Order: sequence, then C-alpha cells, then structure tokens
Amino acid sequence: MATTSMLLLLLIQFLLLVAEGGAKVPAIIVFGDSSVDAGNNNQIPTMLRSNFEPYGRDFNGGRPTGRFSNGRIPTDFISEAFGLRPAVPAYLDPAYSISDFAIGVTFASAGTGYDNATSDVMVSGCSLLSCHILSKVNHSCHYVIKGGLLDTYSVADVLDFDSVIPLWKELEYYKEYQKKLRAHLGDKKADDTLREALYIMSIGTNDFLENYYTLPNRRSQFTVDQYQAFLVGIARNFVVNLYALGARKITLGGLPPMGCLPLERTTNFMGGNQCVETYNVVAVAFNNKLTGLVAELNKELPGIRMVFSNPYPILMQIVRKPSAYGNFCII
Repeated sequence: MATTSMLLLLLIQFLLLVAEGGAKVPAIIVFGDSSVDAGNNNQIPTMLRSNFEPYGRDFNGGRPTGRFSNGRIPTDFISEAFGLRPAVPAYLDPAYSISDFAIGVTFASAGTGYDNATSDVMVSGCSLLSCHILSKVNHSCHYVIKGGLLDTYSVADVLDFDSVIPLWKELEYYKEYQKKLRAHLGDKKADDTLREALYIMSIGTNDFLENYYTLPNRRSQFTVDQYQAFLVGIARNFVVNLYALGARKITLGGLPPMGCLPLERTTNFMGGNQCVETYNVVAVAFNNKLTGLVAELNKELPGIRMVFSNPYPILMQIVRKPSAYGNFCII
C-alpha cells in the first residue's frame, strides 16, 4: 500500500509532464542508484549486489534479479503504467538486447551518487553497508557483505573489487545506447524515441549517507550546505548534457527522509533507534535546492519539460503513521 501510494503520486507527476507534450511515451530511460538499478551491478566487479535471496522473492519467477527489492522497483511499475513492459531491464544485462532497450532501459548502479567520489567508496577497504555499520560500532572495517552474509574478505579479495558505475559513466553508456538505437530503428525513429522518451533520475542519498557523513574527505572540503551546492551543480551539468543529447521530458527525483531509513535508525543507538533528524533536515534543504534547479532549467532550456519528484512528504507520512497505509508484515 505504501509503495502503491508513492507510485501513484509519482505517476500523476509523470502523466502531467507527458500530457503537456501531447505525445505517447515510447520508452523509459533511467539513471541513478540502487532505487532504480535492475541488475547492472551484477555485471561489474563490486560487492554491492542483490543477486541473492530474499531479494526477488516476489518478482516473476521468484528469483533475485539485481533489483534491491523483494519484487519490482518503481520504474518497472511506471513503465507498465505507460503501456510499456512491466519491467525495465538493466543495460549491462546480457540477457537483453537493443530490441528490449528500445522501449526501456536503466543505466543505474547501486551505491553511486552525483559525486564521483561516492562511486569509489566501495574500494576504500570495506563495503558501504558494513563500513557504515561497523564504523559507528567500533570504527573498524574488517568485515564486508559476502554472499548476503556478514563475512571476512582478504585484502587481495577487496583489491579485486572495483567501484560502482559513476554517474558520468552512466551517461557514456547512454551515448553508446543511442548509437545502437539508431542502428536498430533508423535515425528518424530513434531521434523521435529519444525526444519523446521519459527520463527518470533517482540519485543522491549515497552522497550523504555513504560519503559525506561516513568518510572524512568531503567534510574536510565542504560544509554540508556547500556540499549540497556542489551536488546541485553536478545535477545541473548532467541535465544540460542529457538535454544536448536530445532528452526533453525529465523527472528529477529528490531525497527521501534519509534519517528514517532502516540502517540509520538501527545504528542510531544514542537516539533510541529513532530517525536521525539531522539527516532529514539536510534532505529537505537539498530537495529545496533541486526544486530551484528544476525551475531554472525549465526557463533556460527551450522545449524541456522537467518536473521535480519529491518522495519526502509521503514517505514521512508512512513513517509517522504506517497504519494508514495498510498492514506491514516484516519477515
């Protein structure tokens, strides 16, 4: 019920975006992090994967796909709502080809962020999840996630892993995709598809929780407000580049109440496992900056139709009054 409510809110925003153009959406094209990664990380040497149970138990076939979910993820539902396929495939998944990607593709990579440094966190000696937990417990990073369980890797093992896909690389994959699409559909149809497609961006949480507040480098360079401005600048450049490549219908996702995410509450020992309000305040401030960015770009870029999709309010409602959104059974 909670997921349905959030998806309905986002879908209404997308429908309004598309209605302005008066054209059918021929494809869904996705950039971002674990919230919209459908399995790209399965194809790269990283520890940050979800290719094991219980992930995917409610997906068609009951198998893990690389989605960080028990079933489908928001972009899958959005694709289906527009009359496209019920699942948006990962670009690096060898089980799919350009004929599949012609109507939907995600370049997203779990663990990435706007900041290039965020995608490198995984090769700093420990995984995002275990480093985040253990650094709060005993300032140690001797353990990492292995096969879905907390286990030990040797130094050699860790050195064999690579960073997740940075945002700039997602854009490079998109350029590669454009060439394949033109070869598959022909220049005119491909250009029409790219112009009328709905572009979805969902990214940013890792920049704060797994980078700024976990590692010292960015905190030594920026105040949190300065870091927000730094990330907004990256978001701006990314959208401008995407626009130059033909994108016109873009939705930019904001941050959730990240202080209420399960990991943050679990590790908030001193706060009685309640939400970390400091993080929520940052999320609100960053979303306000992104709202301003979207307004600016709609004025600056001729023909662009861009909306800001803010997950914060409804997710906060769910946190505060979960009973209003149905019965939850946590296994």
